[in-house]
Amino acid sequence: TADIESILGMFLSQGAPESMLKWHYRSRHDSLIAVSNQEFYEGKLMIFPSPGVNPRAKGLSFNYVSDGVYERGGSRTNPIEARRVAEAVIAHAKSSPELTLGVVSFSTAQRDCILLEVERLRRENDETEPFFNNSSLESFFVKNLENVQGDERDVIYISIGYGKTATGNVSRSFGPLNTEGGHRRLNVLISRARLAMEVFSNFTADELATTSTTPFGVRSLKAFLSYAETGELKNHKETGKETDSPFEDQVISAVKELGYDVEPQVGSAGFFIDIAVRDPAKPG
Repeated sequence: TADIESILGMFLSQGAPESMLKWHYRSRHDSLIAVSNQEFYEGKLMIFPSPGVNPRAKGLSFNYVSDGVYERGGSRTNPIEARRVAEAVIAHAKSSPELTLGVVSFSTAQRDCILLEVERLRRENDETEPFFNNSSLESFFVKNLENVQGDERDVIYISIGYGKTATGNVSRSFGPLNTEGGHRRLNVLISRARLAMEVFSNFTADELATTSTTPFGVRSLKAFLSYAETGELKNHKETGKETDSPFEDQVISAVKELGYDVEPQVGSAGFFIDIAVRDPAKPG
């Protein structure tokens, strides 16, 4: 069984009958589960319409850390982003200590960097200690992506950590998301919050270029970031499909000669745009 990913996979490999659970109960705001529903559940989840039910249910939001730098060849952390996350943690401890909070990073290095920043700020803000010393089952945590399975909190902060390097290039390495089954880890992460989730990143979805060969987990991350930024679920995808005719091949060749990057057959649900040209300024 060593090569089987989970107990569920073991049962399915033996032909056990499968039934999907369709009601999602955790999220009190539909934006907290919308991307998972589209990317991983084929839109089949039944989600309670909840805006207005709980005034604290603010849903998903995006924090663009424009001055953050991912130190790819050094510490493999994003110190400025870690500092912003820690500052947000302290602000939460002061303004909403009654709401439980968890922080998740995409790497252990970024997790440790955030922990150090939180510890530093705690020493400067003694009044927040009751929040951090809470010994309840849902106490404050900072974890990396692989260790968040089973956790849920009122509010979740996500630190991407990876991203733009000092040269301005967006690293396409996102740790576990680049591996086989990485999309499952992303799904677990982005469905942990009950009331609100804030994403901290030094790049936007438009700056993350993907193709049909990009790992599913990374493509799903792009959809998640886009939704966090805009509140709109974009459903256009790189399909990997071949062109439909020699004429399309000729048009693509001509467009490429003009210096543009082209992706054929972009779309979903049975309808595909023949030729999509990437915006050089927004390759994603």
